[in-house]
Amino acid sequence: MKATLVVLNESDFLQNRIFSDLPIKGVKNYGYMFAELRRQLAEHGVELATQDIHPPEESSLVIGLDVVDFFQTYRRSPSQRLYLLLNEPETYYPEVWKKENHAVFDRVFTYDYSLADGNKYIHHYFAIDLDGYPPFQHVTEEEFNQRKLLVLMAGMFQFTRPKSRSGSLLYTRYRSLRWFGKNMPQQFAFYSRGVASDSYGTFRGLGVLQRLLPSVVTERLVDVVGARRRRIVESLNLGPVPPLDKLKVIRSFRFVICYENTRAMGYISEKIFDCIFAGCVPVYLGEPDIQSFVPAECFIDRRKFATDASLADFLTQMPYSEYAKYIHAMHSFTVGLERQKFGSSANANRIVKVILADMSIV
Repeated sequence: MKATLVVLNESDFLQNRIFSDLPIKGVKNYGYMFAELRRQLAEHGVELATQDIHPPEESSLVIGLDVVDFFQTYRRSPSQRLYLLLNEPETYYPEVWKKENHAVFDRVFTYDYSLADGNKYIHHYFAIDLDGYPPFQHVTEEEFNQRKLLVLMAGMFQFTRPKSRSGSLLYTRYRSLRWFGKNMPQQFAFYSRGVASDSYGTFRGLGVLQRLLPSVVTERLVDVVGARRRRIVESLNLGPVPPLDKLKVIRSFRFVICYENTRAMGYISEKIFDCIFAGCVPVYLGEPDIQSFVPAECFIDRRKFATDASLADFLTQMPYSEYAKYIHAMHSFTVGLERQKFGSSANANRIVKVILADMSIV
């Protein structure tokens, strides 16, 4: 039986590359859950491929991965099943998360537990490649004393305050980068593969100015603002870290600024897991109820600190005896059963079971 995974029309995803474990654009490929989904479906005679290999009209079931526009006008066959898999958060693809765009799908799979109803919306966890992590290593007092204080690895920032109802944390991340880069340059390190050039020159009110002023004026203003922000970021950037070296670099620091790209229910990405398996305590901001998924003893909750300055005081004053408690809790989490629900296999299975039942294969 043929099945189609409709992905974004990008060369890194097409030709079944979404199922590869090769790095994409210099970062780790997080397609392992989709690869596992494909493998488990194949065990039941369902062959999953991207739309350029399996045209949707030739498949018995079609899964949209963060794609809804195609399906709004797609003419399905009477026996065909359509599914939507919500992967990237609403911050990036707001149209994909609008419920009016979900009507054409038989079911929607999502990590947002507030949407899940067990019928139309099926819950799964944001899958993590647990098998790709090395064994946990404890941190000795000698190693603790040798480590620098704090590191940030990120390529996405927002340079203006987001709208009040936005869940984006990209501006908060930028503010922390600026504060620690300015006030603690010897104890702080920033690694990035680079920031999108077009993000530097955007600011609130630009659209109004573009309607009122000549383009030559607004373009000059954008260039000036963008150049200033770029200087700040590039003066701190130590460059990219190869995907397979990420944990090794993180481990040379005591703490990591671990802010998700957005504050969304159920959106717990690999960031906090990278920190934990590297034996480096994360300063976490993201999932509102994170302590229900990862024990509170495993991370520092950024929400408890009003400013970056107060956070810095807390981090610099922490003795090894206190730090070791975090490390012990992190180790317990890595060997416990609770972590397994985040794995690729478990989450692919949650999706596959529903699909197979719908297709009357089981």
